[in-house]
Amino acid sequence: MPQNKKRPHLPPVPESAKQGRAEQRAAASRLVRDQEKRAKRRSLLIQASIGLVAVVAVIVTTVVVLANRGPDEPAATPPGLTSDGAVRFGPDDTTVTIQTVEDFQCPACQRFETEYGDVLAGYRDSGEVAVEYRTIAFLDRASSTDYSSRALNASMCVLDDAGSEVWMRMHEALFAQQPAEGGAGLSDVELTRIAEDAGAGDVSSCIADRPFDDWAKDTTQAVFDEGVTSTPTVFVNGAPVEPAQLEDAVVAALG
Repeated sequence: MPQNKKRPHLPPVPESAKQGRAEQRAAASRLVRDQEKRAKRRSLLIQASIGLVAVVAVIVTTVVVLANRGPDEPAATPPGLTSDGAVRFGPDDTTVTIQTVEDFQCPACQRFETEYGDVLAGYRDSGEVAVEYRTIAFLDRASSTDYSSRALNASMCVLDDAGSEVWMRMHEALFAQQPAEGGAGLSDVELTRIAEDAGAGDVSSCIADRPFDDWAKDTTQAVFDEGVTSTPTVFVNGAPVEPAQLEDAVVAALG
């Protein structure tokens, strides 16, 4: 039978060797932890740099926008207006100009448009008389949704999108469908429908975002600063006239 071999006798590990291995393991552990800390710091620095770049980009964009905008300039101004903020129809060299000041929420303005709308249309088509429409918004208190400002903004969205002829159809439709005072007024959806029926494109976002609100406030204040106290107010060559005397005033101005 085979004899059992005796396992060789191993000398005990010296305490100094054990201590050395423990120190090696501890050093390796510290090295790993240090590497992890450095990696974490690098990650935080990268994130902070990305965030800083984003903040700087926003600041630069804001500075550029503000630099290109005058201190008193509205955030957005509708295109194609006269210097005093009116939509003009007719030749530039005419000797007679009619200007009306109106608010889309104003019942008296609706009556004026019903009675004199065709008269003004005749003047617009005559080639001898210019007609200017200066719309303002001071009757927000007459609705629960700032309808006066919303309607004016919607009309300017149409002017911006499709020009003065389509704006004129929008103008007529807003007075024809003028809501009663004291309610919510027409909704943005209804204003968008009226704009599309008038011939504008998709102006729904413009109507909802109301980019011309600041301009509306400025032009309304400018009208009052000039001495207008009510709507409608009608001028012939800058002189105020009663609507009933409009045609006589035009005849006199034509000579």
